[in-house]
Amino acid sequence: MRIISDFKDYYDSAQAFGSDPGCAYLRKQERFEYELFAPHGEKKARMPRQLDQILRVPVELVTQLPHTIDQRIEYQRESLEIPITVKLIGFCGLLYPAIEIDQVTFYSTDKIADGLSTAYLRQFQITRKKLEELFARKSSDRRHWYLRWSPSALTHEAWKKSTADVVGKRFDEVFIQLGIPVFKVEFVARNKRHSKDKLRCTLNPHLKADGFQQVKGPFEAFQEISMYLGNQLARQLDPIAKVSDEIMRDEKGFDKWSFRRHKEEDKKHRKRKLKEQRS
Repeated sequence: MRIISDFKDYYDSAQAFGSDPGCAYLRKQERFEYELFAPHGEKKARMPRQLDQILRVPVELVTQLPHTIDQRIEYQRESLEIPITVKLIGFCGLLYPAIEIDQVTFYSTDKIADGLSTAYLRQFQITRKKLEELFARKSSDRRHWYLRWSPSALTHEAWKKSTADVVGKRFDEVFIQLGIPVFKVEFVARNKRHSKDKLRCTLNPHLKADGFQQVKGPFEAFQEISMYLGNQLARQLDPIAKVSDEIMRDEKGFDKWSFRRHKEEDKKHRKRKLKEQRS
């Protein structure tokens, strides 16, 4: 597979091991952003090629992912206001849920508490231990009964439950309609920094920026994209029409005598005629 792109990604190095020159990946990045509840006309203006319809299912799924970290003090619900972006990375027919906090992408809630810096947590007056305790809450615990009515609250339990219907399920139809092997949809929930919910859609995103090498190694990612382009995204050529030799001959500007000799041009005929004249 040859990669034609104006940016480099982490799996590009796999080309050094050899590639199929007949398979090309035109990796042109396009990005669209709009408010979730923007008027349809405005949304459509920012989403060309009917992307709003093609990406309808991934958008619905990403907005249903848990995206807030909050705690309760007595009977008061208090949000920590940690900016969270939940995303679905579409890669070769599958969707991979992820969470971005402080420009770091996590593919599991188990690694968030240890993955954030102490300085960042200090901005929100919370310790690493306390953050992990918030993630470990369960709705079945009487002390955390309120979680049953907070579908947006991010916990280990809520994340696994909300991603269960996404992980491992194939969405090939979306990729085929887009005509690309990789895309990304992101949901930025409103908080103190963002007054409105926003959606971002990126075609052919930069996977290294999302730490996707945690999910697929360079060689594996390169091979899967190459195979996906050659199979699911291969454009089927129109079958060759069966045409008779006579019609094909006429279409090329010839006739029935084009590849034959006339009787008068035959050598034997000329010799016989000359012999008759002499006798």
